[in-house]
Amino acid sequence: MLGLFEMEVCFAVYPPGGFYGRHLDSFAGARNRVVSLAAYLNEDWDEARGGALAVWNEGAGDLDPPAARIIPKPGGVVLMLSEAITHEVEVTQETRYGLAGWWRVNQSGDGRIDPLS
Repeated sequence: MLGLFEMEVCFAVYPPGGFYGRHLDSFAGARNRVVSLAAYLNEDWDEARGGALAVWNEGAGDLDPPAARIIPKPGGVVLMLSEAITHEVEVTQETRYGLAGWWRVNQSGDGRIDPLS
């Protein structure tokens, strides 16, 4: 059980030339963000427009190639573990719209993920 109690969401706009470098959405052990969401809002998109989501396997090194590149298809949604999956948004050629969200754990549980159990 993940013990997810709240969600944080932001509207993400990447202008032409925009990107977001490789990162984790939560630091190991912090237990603030548990599951990450990326949702794509552009009505029409293809690989030539850039802005793919590159993801790496857990534990991949800095020089390892991404395990996958996900093209931001209209209405597409990606879920990943916030502490484990490094990812980046590649450079866009056109304005890219999306939602970024994170399910969080209850912060009142004395360090326990699910204070109800």
